[in-house]
Amino acid sequence: MSDHHVPRSTHHTVHAVAPADPEPVEPDPGPLWARILRMPLLWALVCGALAVPGYLAGDPGFLPFLFTLIGGWLCGLSFVNATLRVPAGRGLIVHITGAVGAGLLLWLMIEAVPALLAPKPNPARAFLAVLQLAAVPAACWVWLGLISRITAMIGARDAAKARPAPQWEPSERGSLVRFRAVPLSARALVLWCSLAGALAIAALVVVLIVTGGRVLYVGPKLFLLLYIAIPGLPAYLVTSWLLRRRAVSCAVRFDADRLRIEVDGVEERIRYCHLDRLVWRADGDFARIEACGSGVDLTLVAGIARKTGGTATVLPALSRRAVRLMEEAGLTSRTLRGGRALAFERTAGAPTRVR
Repeated sequence: MSDHHVPRSTHHTVHAVAPADPEPVEPDPGPLWARILRMPLLWALVCGALAVPGYLAGDPGFLPFLFTLIGGWLCGLSFVNATLRVPAGRGLIVHITGAVGAGLLLWLMIEAVPALLAPKPNPARAFLAVLQLAAVPAACWVWLGLISRITAMIGARDAAKARPAPQWEPSERGSLVRFRAVPLSARALVLWCSLAGALAIAALVVVLIVTGGRVLYVGPKLFLLLYIAIPGLPAYLVTSWLLRRRAVSCAVRFDADRLRIEVDGVEERIRYCHLDRLVWRADGDFARIEACGSGVDLTLVAGIARKTGGTATVLPALSRRAVRLMEEAGLTSRTLRGGRALAFERTAGAPTRVR
């Protein structure tokens, strides 16, 4: 019996291998001066130091009043940010306790403490005036943060029953993510801000008509507070609602040699060697993607997009593969907004690797 040898083929079929789940990139905290700029309590102290001399003089002007409001807001902002850095359950308890304490402190500053200092005019009343006025925006910000937190928890509970947040998906030549976003250019953003201002002015006119102009006689300080609270909030809500109605389906794909961005079925392509700027922010109201280069200038704001089926308006963290592709194309990375946004920009004379 003869042996028959079956030759083995030396050709192998190469199958595309789906990329592994992208590993998120931890942004660099930045230099010391940048970290100092992100210390709300430090700048609240500076604002208080700038405001106290005006109150000691007995006739504080607009600037000391403004410094007091900013300092109080920074104190409230610092407390809210601190509660967000601890585990969710414990942070909520601390936030509720702080909100109750802020309300009690505001009552003491307005009702109880002034009576103790009333018999004799003394410098302590100037410091009390600063604390009284600063306590208002601080307490308001703490309470607004608590309302936002509870609303987000309710939204997260509903989102758990619906579709999950956008995640990276394997594609033929890279990874892609699908999400909803509002396309905005710099010019469109200016127009929307102008619209919000016009709505605020219109709301103020309505208030003046309804009150017969009596709101003008409450004093400049209270008038400024009423102007922010009454006309500003409806203008913000209406503008946000109009923007959310403009949300469309989008997709971003990082291929081996180019970036593909699809907006409502229309795809734009930018080779990495022609990309001038890329900004990626994954969370918050300003979660967005900015891409500029090769005649394309797009900004997709996902944070303000209207939710569909409970989908969270966030983006996945940028993968290390995408960061490597940007660096190989000659773009330099840096952080924006306290490290929450990652920006890649092309510097003059930077070498590029054409792929």
